[in-house]
Amino acid sequence: MKEDKIWQDYLSKNLDKFLNGLTGNDFIDGEKLNSSDIEIDKSIPKNTYISLRKYINQEAIKSLQNRFRAHKHRQKTGIKNIQLKETYLTMLEKFKISVGAETLEEALDFLLSPDYRDYEHDVNQAKAQLAEDSFSGTEVMTESFVKRLKNYDRERLSLIIEMAFNEGWRSAKQSKKRTGNPRKEALEQSDLYNDVVKLITKGNDGDY
Repeated sequence: MKEDKIWQDYLSKNLDKFLNGLTGNDFIDGEKLNSSDIEIDKSIPKNTYISLRKYINQEAIKSLQNRFRAHKHRQKTGIKNIQLKETYLTMLEKFKISVGAETLEEALDFLLSPDYRDYEHDVNQAKAQLAEDSFSGTEVMTESFVKRLKNYDRERLSLIIEMAFNEGWRSAKQSKKRTGNPRKEALEQSDLYNDVVKLITKGNDGDY
């Protein structure tokens, strides 16, 4: 693809987003504008920058130049951006260190590429270590579990959580005890909790 075509495609998808991200200080007249308010030549980068200088300052121009430069690099190298929640990025970073990968891309290769099957033991060891680590919040545990469920079961899980919350709320309101471990004692008296523990115990007994 010729550079002018890459540039035109880039502008069609990103110009509005770029202008919306600027502040009034970035505009020559101090007032924010959008693409419908300005006339610019989109044929090639040089002409577009000349047109834009009538409306935005040089710092904003540099910002657009840098973004396009990064876009071109991704186009030529086949690099794509992916979005990860911070918890998963932390997990991937720890996995990368555990298997001795130099980059996150190589870490994914360890996980997915058959070229790394000789390192299967190292990969499994790193995954086991990650399973033992604690990550902030319940997001990882909840999301990985809920994905295995059908929609009907997810709705039932939501109801169970609501029941547990309401039961805990009522118990907290009624309890005046402050000595010992009142929270643990209240949990052990919870019908919902005890029902689940019994089912777990019964299931484990059936495994032997």
